[in-house]
Order: sequence, then C-alpha cells, then structure tokens
Amino acid sequence: MDQRLPGGIVATLDFLYSRSVNAVQIVDMNLRGPLGVSAGEGGRLLYGSIDPSNGVARPDRPSAALRGVYQLQNGSGDRSYSFTVQLSKLLLNGTGLSAAYTYTDAKDRMSMDANLADLNLGGTPVNGTLQQRELRTSLWERPHKVTVVGTTNLPLGFRLGLTYIGTSGAPFTYAATGDPNADGFRPTFEVSNDVVYVPRSAEDITMADPADWEGLDQYIRSEPCLQRQRSRLLERNSCRDPWVHETQARLSKRFQIAGRRGIEITADLFNVLNFISGDWGLVRHTLGDVGNTVPLLDLLGYDVAKARGVYAFLPVNRSEIDLEASRWRLQLGASFSF
Repeated sequence: MDQRLPGGIVATLDFLYSRSVNAVQIVDMNLRGPLGVSAGEGGRLLYGSIDPSNGVARPDRPSAALRGVYQLQNGSGDRSYSFTVQLSKLLLNGTGLSAAYTYTDAKDRMSMDANLADLNLGGTPVNGTLQQRELRTSLWERPHKVTVVGTTNLPLGFRLGLTYIGTSGAPFTYAATGDPNADGFRPTFEVSNDVVYVPRSAEDITMADPADWEGLDQYIRSEPCLQRQRSRLLERNSCRDPWVHETQARLSKRFQIAGRRGIEITADLFNVLNFISGDWGLVRHTLGDVGNTVPLLDLLGYDVAKARGVYAFLPVNRSEIDLEASRWRLQLGASFSF
C-alpha cells in the first residue's frame, strides 16, 4: 500500500506472509524412541543408552546391521511473516531519499543448510522429538532490518548513491558435543544436534572437573540468551550474533554516444566504513558449523544417580571477526545501452 503524504513524501506499507504446506522433513527410520529422559538435564529425551564411564552412546536401532536410514518425508508448519514501512521523497535537483524498517518473524522445524540428509539431520539442533520437531527460530531469520538510501546529482554529470543496511546478526545454538540424547549423531567437524542444558548452579550440572564450573558460569552470565534460559534446555537458534552494518557507495557517469546508444561507467565501494577506518565495518560472529551450532559442553560420561551427563566446559571464541565480510572492496563496471 502506497500513500502520498504532505511535502511530497511517499509512505509504503508492505506485509508478506508465507506458510509451508509440504516441506522436507528428515527422519531416521532405524531408530527407536524416545525411550526415556535425562531427568537431571531438563528432561532431555533419550533414544538409547550412554556409557557412564566414557559418555559413549548406544542408540537403540531395530537393525543392528545398519546405522542411520534416512527418509525424506513431507512436513508442515514452517511459516514466516515480515512487515515493512518505508518513507521516500524525490527532490527537484535529482536528489532522492528513502528510509525503511522491516520486522521479520520466521519459524521452522528444520533449517537445512547442507546438501546431505545426515548432515541436515545431525546438524539441526533438536527441540521436541526427532519425529515431531517444535517450531523454532529459522536459521535465516533477521528480526530487524533498517535501510537508508540516498542519491544525488553531482557536477560534470556524475551521480552519487549511498546505501546503509543494518540487520540483526545471524542466530546460532550452543550445543553439546558427544551424543547426550543417544540418537547416534556424534559431532563431525563440530556438528551436533544436541542443545545444551543451561545449569542454574554448580549443583545443577555434573562437571568432570568441578573447577570448570566457574568458567562456565561466568560465560553463561555474559551471554543473555544463556542467562535467561537457566534450568532448561536451550531453544534452537535463540542466541544471536551482533548487529551487522553494511555500507555501499556508487559513483556513476553516463556518456551519450549517438542516438539512444550510451555507456555508463560505475564505481562501487563496498563496506565504506571499513574503507574509512580499519576498526569500522567489522562483521563479528560466533563461529559455528552446519546448522550454526557452537560447541559449549563436551559429554565425557553419565551420572546415573542424577540422571544427567558428565560434562567439560569448552571455551568459546565469541564475536570472532569474519575477515571476508569485513574487508572493503572496490568494483569498477561499465554497461552499454543501445
């Protein structure tokens, strides 16, 4: 919907809603369960047993001769909606200004970002059962987005455009390496489908080395998504990287040749902030793997008396700089029209 406002300002409202009728859902057909729960770990569902001495899981499979047997089924329930409001104005001297804000809410059962069934199944953190996963934040959801664009004419026929896009950071999930739910998916290249249980106190978790608790507790306190989910299993994609700033400038000039023929020369500078200062325009993320899972705890055994795993704390390198996304880049181009 567009509406012209006083002063030559045009307001635009846009709403988009989508819902999956048939979406891909992957299920391991050679796995029984759930067979029980780890009551001392927020009621984590179990699909097998865990060796108390070393934490090695033994999934309960109908066929011992086979490992995972993956079936791609039709699932449903994935949905998303976004709402955008934009104000724009075109001035007489060729200057144009626009500003927009977009809010997005996207939920799915599996955020598949790999090309193999086992990687997608093992890399999608579990909320709910493996057969019926709960709707959680999609891996591609960016709740907030701000876009500001300005263009103007310069002397000698040049035209300058500036664009700023600010977006929420990517979501990620803190996971436990090993196989705390005994479903047979052990981490490969740090992939894990087992979300961490966030303990409230030292008595709420069994650490292989009790001295690790101080470091774990300090890290939980420093991470809001962990702090607000103490005493329960972490929700998938409930943590998020810092805000991302994208800045771009374009300088262009058109040369008329004959009739309708012409050549336009353009120069695009990406990440203007980093071009101005090496300390600006940096993209920081918490390094994850398939499914954007970040290892936080390592399963080393099982505490039978308290019905929970025995863990070690894995320090996380939070807010690591994405070098490729943080560099400024210059692109020169030319287009011929006829």
